[in-house]
Amino acid sequence: MNPSKIVITGTIASGKSTLSKLLKELGYKVLSSDDINRELLEKGNANYQAIKDSNLFDEAFLGDELDKKKLAEIIFSDKKKLGTLNELTHKNILNEINYSLENSKEKVVFIEIPLYFQSKEKFKNDQVWLVVADYQTQLQRLMQRDNIDLEYAKTKIQTQQELMRMKDESDVVFDNSSSIEELKEQLKKVLEYKDLLWKF
Repeated sequence: MNPSKIVITGTIASGKSTLSKLLKELGYKVLSSDDINRELLEKGNANYQAIKDSNLFDEAFLGDELDKKKLAEIIFSDKKKLGTLNELTHKNILNEINYSLENSKEKVVFIEIPLYFQSKEKFKNDQVWLVVADYQTQLQRLMQRDNIDLEYAKTKIQTQQELMRMKDESDVVFDNSSSIEELKEQLKKVLEYKDLLWKF
């Protein structure tokens, strides 16, 4: 069976994972590219090996151990290295997602891909659902979640121009600036409108 593929993406600290969690609670199948990548970064697995073999991120290794925090620091401060890392790892994540989809018996599968719009090679999908939140909400969540200061949080948030482009290229936009209850209501309306309410 070839399920409908709906990508969940969004701005940083907007609540992508919250939307995914609500869908899981309703009984839908949700794949997370972050979870898949976490697995692939384990010692001996495809993305770990690709990064190690490239010799471009040696400072992130302590012997054979990959320091993921150090790797994150490297790519955040160097856009070129971020691009290289994405090229090394992206195809392996897509392969894993496609393998899961090929073996799925679901009518629809949701795939959470945080950096969907930043990826050169787009995952082939039927719809894109975007989660956004207002600027102040993003800042507060980001500082709390990542335990960082205001100035650092500001550097991580997308520009208004990027946000407009993401909205233009999405099929559905969720505003998650308030409560989980409000997001849940939006989700139920969208599921009803998109004729995906057979899970209820």
